[in-house]
Amino acid sequence: RQSRQPGPRHRAFQLVAAARKAMLGARSGGILTGEDVDNIRNMLFDANAGGDVVFLVNAFAAYAAARLAIEFVLPGKLRGYTHQQYVVTLAHQVVVLPVLAVCWAAGLLASGGSASGGPSEAPGLIYLLTGAYVLSDSLVNYSPISAAIAGSAGPPTFSWGVHAHHGFTLLLCLLGTTLPPWLEVEGAVAILLGEAGSLWITITLLRPTRTNFLLRLLTFFASRLCAVPIAIDVLRQCESPLTFYPLLAGVAGLVYDNVRTLLRMRYHARQAAAGGGVAEHGSWPL
Repeated sequence: RQSRQPGPRHRAFQLVAAARKAMLGARSGGILTGEDVDNIRNMLFDANAGGDVVFLVNAFAAYAAARLAIEFVLPGKLRGYTHQQYVVTLAHQVVVLPVLAVCWAAGLLASGGSASGGPSEAPGLIYLLTGAYVLSDSLVNYSPISAAIAGSAGPPTFSWGVHAHHGFTLLLCLLGTTLPPWLEVEGAVAILLGEAGSLWITITLLRPTRTNFLLRLLTFFASRLCAVPIAIDVLRQCESPLTFYPLLAGVAGLVYDNVRTLLRMRYHARQAAAGGGVAEHGSWPL
């Protein structure tokens, strides 16, 4: 992996490298070196070092706080989803990720400053912010506290399907920060494609027209058609079993979930094209 200046990222790769070195040392009777201990301590416990774990926790707190604030200002639901979910989802997919993509392309997020010529921090930010986004959705909207947050007297909203989808996504986002630079870039592109393809899900819920049902199906299918081969290429180049098998589990889980979602979307698109009513609600797959 090419060298990078210390920043708010890349501590995760140091941790994995230290863990692998420790295992090799254990088999040969060795012990952890001072450098290994420092790598682990800096990532997990040193907030000033700005490790990926610290950044993820802070980003999760920011997303959760934004969701709670929006819920307070705009309470209520629309077609089974809270207004807060629509706002945060659109903000993440239409504002946060596109801004990161533009900054990445313009070289504005290079390690050590834009003029340093170092590797871009954008791919890692894409992983971590997307991970924080899905984690906050699971906690705020699909956990036992969701009823209190939404001010509902009924039971809290819960969905194993949503938690599974978010869990696989979070796993891929966390592992993505430990990949070598070229694979980290490929994975970040796959995330951008996936989120872009999911954008029309929200638009269709807001405006359920025949055209939007068709566009939802086509954009979702096209994005997965592009993103899945990239994910397979990343897996093909993974050398460590510690990375390969968790990544394989995450990719396989998301592919299964996306196939189910795609089939449901095709059914709804046919219903809409035939002029029938389509009952969308807050369940997964859509």
